[in-house]
Amino acid sequence: MKHDYVIVLPRESDTPPVWYRVAQDQIVRRGRGTEWFPPEQTDAPESAVGNAVLVLPPHVTTLHFIACPGMTPRQGAAAARLMALEASIGEGDQLHAAVAANDDPDAPHVVAVTSRSAMTHWMDWAKEHGIPQASFVPSALLLPQPEDGFVRAPIGGADVVRGRDSAFDGSEPHAPLIIGEAPVTRLPPDNVDEALLLALAAPPLDLRQGTFARSAPRLFDAARRRRMAIMLGFILLASLIVSLVTILRLNAEASRLDEQTVALAQSIDPTIEDAASADVRVTALLAARGGRGGFTGMMAGLMSAMQANPNVTLTSVNQGADGALRVQLSANKAEEINDVLIAIQEAGWRISANAVQQRGAQLVADITVVR
Repeated sequence: MKHDYVIVLPRESDTPPVWYRVAQDQIVRRGRGTEWFPPEQTDAPESAVGNAVLVLPPHVTTLHFIACPGMTPRQGAAAARLMALEASIGEGDQLHAAVAANDDPDAPHVVAVTSRSAMTHWMDWAKEHGIPQASFVPSALLLPQPEDGFVRAPIGGADVVRGRDSAFDGSEPHAPLIIGEAPVTRLPPDNVDEALLLALAAPPLDLRQGTFARSAPRLFDAARRRRMAIMLGFILLASLIVSLVTILRLNAEASRLDEQTVALAQSIDPTIEDAASADVRVTALLAARGGRGGFTGMMAGLMSAMQANPNVTLTSVNQGADGALRVQLSANKAEEINDVLIAIQEAGWRISANAVQQRGAQLVADITVVR
């Protein structure tokens, strides 16, 4: 089962983080430290993580609220990002700025600025602890924006304060000066939990933008390649089984047809034992009765006899006026021609060998076949 996670980083680096395990939009477990995965998911944590949010302490990001009237939301976001970088301390190439989504051109754009080195550290930390795709959200933006004054709540051990156009750590020395006499609303713990769940579903601002954006999942990761290999193996196995079944069915059908052929042929000649001899014997009997006489019948008998010895070739053929078939057979050995002549005689034809000549390495026999 996959779980969602909210990890709240502390203000002090030597303090363990606070974590929340979420299932079905409910916090099912919470704790402190880095052991937030169930024991059965410790070996493969990434495959057991759904959404994850890394909540950053208020002092590690600077929030800017910049209005860009007269610009489209997209133009205003780009301009606000540049203005936030210009207003920040440090070189621009060492800073990272992320802008919250905003469809209202009249509303201020919220820009979070932090160092690129800090982003790299959090990226490595999240990867090391099994949540490489986690969103990075400033803790001050988890609090609702007040209509007047400030809202205050403890998040991960930090006293977070947010106003209409400001957000800061309430423990900072300048915090009382910023708050002044303005009313402060303290959120109860249940509201904080609700804010964490809302940030998990829709982060108010995710610092994973630009060069630090989450990488798209690979089309063919190791798990998918393994599943594809298993499916391919099943497909090949199924194809092999289908082929084997087809071959067995064809062999069974061929055997059945051979048995029927022999049974029918035995009704004519009881001495027939197999399908191969059935064709020769039946051809001879039909020829003897005139059913397969003439040129076609004699050629059929001759070709059937030659099938027993592929080394014998037919070099010429013609039919005389008397109906006899005169052919020339060529082979390497006389015994091969004799085998064909014997097969023709067994098929019921009468033959006579007129002459045998040596032509190079071949023997050529003039044969006459009659009914």
